[in-house]
Amino acid sequence: MEFYNPVKLLSGSGVRGKIFYECIDKSVLIFCTKSAYERYKLDPELSNIFSLPGVIFEHGFDANPSISDIISISKKYRQSTIDLIVGLGGGSSIDVAKVASVSIPAHQKGIEISSLLENSELFSRFNSIDCLQVPTTAGTGSEVTPFATIWDYENNVKKSLGNPAMLAKKSFIDPDLLAGIPLNTALSAGLDALNQAFESIWNKNATSISLLYALRAAQLSLESLPKLHEIDNCPDIRASLSEASLFAGIAISHTRTSICHSISYPLTLKFSLPHGLACAFSMKEVFKFNEEDIAGSLTTLERSLGQNPYDLICDIYKSFKVENLILSYVEKPENILAMLEEMNTKGRFDNNIKECKTVDLESIINNSVDQLLSFSSK
Repeated sequence: MEFYNPVKLLSGSGVRGKIFYECIDKSVLIFCTKSAYERYKLDPELSNIFSLPGVIFEHGFDANPSISDIISISKKYRQSTIDLIVGLGGGSSIDVAKVASVSIPAHQKGIEISSLLENSELFSRFNSIDCLQVPTTAGTGSEVTPFATIWDYENNVKKSLGNPAMLAKKSFIDPDLLAGIPLNTALSAGLDALNQAFESIWNKNATSISLLYALRAAQLSLESLPKLHEIDNCPDIRASLSEASLFAGIAISHTRTSICHSISYPLTLKFSLPHGLACAFSMKEVFKFNEEDIAGSLTTLERSLGQNPYDLICDIYKSFKVENLILSYVEKPENILAMLEEMNTKGRFDNNIKECKTVDLESIINNSVDQLLSFSSK
């Protein structure tokens, strides 16, 4: 058994203040959305970064970063000397920072992102730019993985880029950054972390070490998500959610994702459904599909929680009206049934602990759609 995650972690309240010292006397490219820029330039721990002469902020990417976004960024900075890249924000900012850390130097060597997606051997022809990650939504765990999602809207497919060169040198996990984020953003991110935890539990690549991280992530998520309304005023909830996301990310960096994520990609492409909600669409049904095969882990988790994990998931869905949130993007749930073939993503779908046949997938999707339809009729 092997388990390796070389990302140096700096965690705790106020730790984001240390990022300033990483940026002094360097040419730094920071990826963040425009809204994050406006928000964090007023943050007492981050505001000093905004005045450094060598710092550039880049907002030129979508919520679901596209190949065209990466091409534009690579071209824009191909003549630049960049010492450090920082991802500040949620999954999109973190993923773009990861990809840019390799796509910019690759572009300088005449290697396009399309080539990197097809041929991993090309990573040996250039040196990646050092990258720091600063997650602000406690969801993706992407700050500790070497994977990034890129969306190819021309061909209507999701692409994945993964290489150890994309691992961050350091990640700063500061739970204070969760204060003030919109509730639906926090919920979607939290559901993503919860799903990653379970996808690592019902995963054929799971090991005793990855299971420790995944089970702890699931426990923290199921304990904290019901209290999400208190996130602004409760440091303990913010800390638990940040820890859950981090541990789920460490677990998923080893196992990779599975069925729920595979199902989620076409939902995001077709309906612009936020990633966490897209994963949540099928999570309850996939849980039931795998329940017998992960009985030992579920017993351990139930002992820690003092309650059945599936019941807790259902309570979270009911409390936050998750199905209604999904329906606000998917007006006709029955249209999902036509997307079965697209939901079988190689390298994701086949990571499940037991084989999921076409008939099983049909059952999972049909039951998940029925749940949405039952809410739409109310």
